[in-house]
Amino acid sequence: MNWRKELLHILRTPPLLEEPMSRHTSIGIGGPAECLVFPETRTELRNVLILVKQFKLPFFVLGSGTNLLVRDGGIKGVVLSLSSLCSNYDFVDRTVIAGAAVSLPVLARKSLERGLRGLEFAVGIPGSLGGALYMNAGAYGSSIGKLVQEVEIMDYEGNLSLRPRKELEFSYRRSTFQEEKVIILGGVLQLTPGDRAELKSLVQKNHRERRSRQPSLPSAGSVFRNPTGLAAGKLIDEVGAKGLTAGGAMVSPEHANFIVNAGDATASEVLDLIELIRKKVRSERKIDLELEIKIVGENSRE
Repeated sequence: MNWRKELLHILRTPPLLEEPMSRHTSIGIGGPAECLVFPETRTELRNVLILVKQFKLPFFVLGSGTNLLVRDGGIKGVVLSLSSLCSNYDFVDRTVIAGAAVSLPVLARKSLERGLRGLEFAVGIPGSLGGALYMNAGAYGSSIGKLVQEVEIMDYEGNLSLRPRKELEFSYRRSTFQEEKVIILGGVLQLTPGDRAELKSLVQKNHRERRSRQPSLPSAGSVFRNPTGLAAGKLIDEVGAKGLTAGGAMVSPEHANFIVNAGDATASEVLDLIELIRKKVRSERKIDLELEIKIVGENSRE
């Protein structure tokens, strides 16, 4: 029995085979996904998970690809995109109910239009709500975890559940979900009333600051988490790593905690820079930098 043929019976949208992940990551790098699927219903998603378990296939859940580096060998097995399943959102009074694939900046702007406070920090943060919940994305002293009322998840067995805020833990760039085998399908966020003009001014200020500090070339966002009380970008700059290159990959001259694709960069070149940065910071500052981006896939295909 061929599992790829089985997927054709499970899904309305045919899978993409050997799909370059460079088309699905913000840094524009990544080898091929063996099988990229787009379930349109929770039943389709559940059936894919059942098939994955039946055939003992590796699988990976793809978000918006903004904090992701896919190795040059690509990803074996099944890559799950929730873009067809979890892209809706709705505002009910002071809450927003949104799917995991909804753009975080879109939610922030729509909240602003309704005079709702809470998501203004997120206007300049690329990525989806699901990724933001998983990473507890934040900026300017705020984070998504502070707004969460509940989160809808599906475990790897295909069981759906709603997790209330009291069952969830959020801290700096961490969440409960990083320790669990679950897929985030969406969430409910509690917002508060605010003055539209004041919020618009604050958002514009934050957006200008963010754009002035971040690179224009394709990147995967911040590479390293900030050590306690320190800024990773400042540390990297201080050890002289800003502007370093490896092939088409470069430590951004605009912000040292970003590695940019300056032209046809490979994942191995990005990984070389990551290791070089870590060695420099460890040697000169005695600090071990912890990755913020997620690295997946294989170095090469056999």
